[in-house]
Amino acid sequence: MVSKNTILTKNRLKFIEDVIATSGRVVTPNDIRNAVSKKYSKFALRKRINESKSKGWFVPLKRGLYFITDITSHGFVDVSPFVIANAYNKDTYISLDSAFSYYNLIEQMLRTTTSITKNRTKRYKFQGHNYQFLKIRRNLYFGSKSHVIDGYYVKIAELEKAILDYLYFRNDTYTIDLLIEILQKIKDKLDLKKLFIYAKKFPEASKRKIGFLLDLLNMDTSVLYKSVKRSGYSKFTSNSRKFNSKWRIYYENRFTK
Repeated sequence: MVSKNTILTKNRLKFIEDVIATSGRVVTPNDIRNAVSKKYSKFALRKRINESKSKGWFVPLKRGLYFITDITSHGFVDVSPFVIANAYNKDTYISLDSAFSYYNLIEQMLRTTTSITKNRTKRYKFQGHNYQFLKIRRNLYFGSKSHVIDGYYVKIAELEKAILDYLYFRNDTYTIDLLIEILQKIKDKLDLKKLFIYAKKFPEASKRKIGFLLDLLNMDTSVLYKSVKRSGYSKFTSNSRKFNSKWRIYYENRFTK
């Protein structure tokens, strides 16, 4: 809770401005120390940090991670959820719907930012926005690039990797409908060579799904097809009943209409 006594003295203001100038608005105690340690003793610095927390200038995102509010309005400045997500866990990258949103492929406002991690699946909530971190196998943790957002470097899945991550983690009807729409929009922009190289690292179900969907768009899937096993089968959703013998996958009639 924000304290009623939120007046900033000149020294308090300079302290917060120095931290923001050096480390931005999402900071750890170590960031704060690196920013101002030459100006404060350990005791004085600890006092400043605790004071800033108690008065609501440093708002905890989680233990050991703070968001610095706007020093003029004492409100939350417009910082991208991608920056917040990266602050929660730097060893991650943005993917799935969130990556599609970054590439302007979906229009709706997302209430959840989704990141991929090699560590445990976790969830956070900050200022009404949800942050989820989905664990992926270590051999599938690849295919991201750094982008500058609000002055921060944030790793975001390449488009081809975001598509495969989407098929890996999502298996509901809405997922497939949305992905078909996206693929129709970008079919001429997709790097098929990269997509197939990445897809070969994924489980059979993911390869079969993307192969089937690309066939619907009349794209050349011959390279990918050679890597798919001719035994076993996969399903798009729990409601999939119709069988495609080429990709050995069950799908719903509506996907082909």
